[in-house]
Amino acid sequence: MPIVDAVIRPLRESELTTASAICRLAFATFLGAADPENLWPGREYIRTRWPADPSACLAAELNGSVVGSNLATRWGAFAFVGPLTIEPTLWNQGIAQQLMCATTDLIDSWDVSAVGLFTFAQSPGHIHLYQKFGFWPRFLTALLAKPPMVQSAPFTSYSEATDSERVAIIDACRDLTDSIYDGLDVGSDIRSVHEQQLGETILLWGGTSLDGFAVCHLGAGTEAGVQICYVKFAAARPGPGAERVFGRILAACEALAAQHALQRVEAGVNVGRSQAYRTMLDWGFRADSYGVSMHRPDSPAYNLRDVYIVDDLR
Repeated sequence: MPIVDAVIRPLRESELTTASAICRLAFATFLGAADPENLWPGREYIRTRWPADPSACLAAELNGSVVGSNLATRWGAFAFVGPLTIEPTLWNQGIAQQLMCATTDLIDSWDVSAVGLFTFAQSPGHIHLYQKFGFWPRFLTALLAKPPMVQSAPFTSYSEATDSERVAIIDACRDLTDSIYDGLDVGSDIRSVHEQQLGETILLWGGTSLDGFAVCHLGAGTEAGVQICYVKFAAARPGPGAERVFGRILAACEALAAQHALQRVEAGVNVGRSQAYRTMLDWGFRADSYGVSMHRPDSPAYNLRDVYIVDDLR
């Protein structure tokens, strides 16, 4: 097919419905889903991420219409890309490359130390596209799920804190993640989930220090979808007690799901974090599917054997 020149620019708020529809259609087409509307019911990526940083959501425009988009997310010194989606009738015409070029330029301006993304391990086309921009496949990422079996577990919530306490909580979360990977900071996601009422951040304290936390999306209109608690990010403080704390985090996430009468807990983990992966399997999580994480530069970032972090970079 001929290469077309699209206009790459920030996505506008008025275009979120169009971009979200293209995102759902693109995934449904690739996955062979017969009914795009029923693929991931109630799950939203673009509508939830745009308010957090509109400048990091890029649109591809052709003949005056949005035909695709790509998102970038910054977690302090680490960033990730996606989902990158194009109207299926315009696949293989260079628009994805144009979006990726603009996205990597944007991320380069952030001066982060590493960038990652999640893609389909079974798709050479996706992997080859991202390799053109310096991303290299690393370990598999498991997309795991289980029904919530734990009905109650001790934790405190970000939403229950006062404004001044929330400032201290963000600082404590940053201190914890920075102890795992220099500069890692998911404070923007914690604030966004609270401000948009997408879910909850649960906190596990050990005296005056934060032992672990989890940022969870809950139900329809979020990145979780109907009847799902999605653990977008969770981390346990490194050290001898990390595995025990990680188990407490998983229990708290299940209890949160049960409190909201949700039927399923979903959480992804890179298998490079082999101890966290095995702990989740021992906890009863099972894989729905596997993808592959790709990194620029070709290094593990925080995907190390003894790191207890939950995320999947979708």
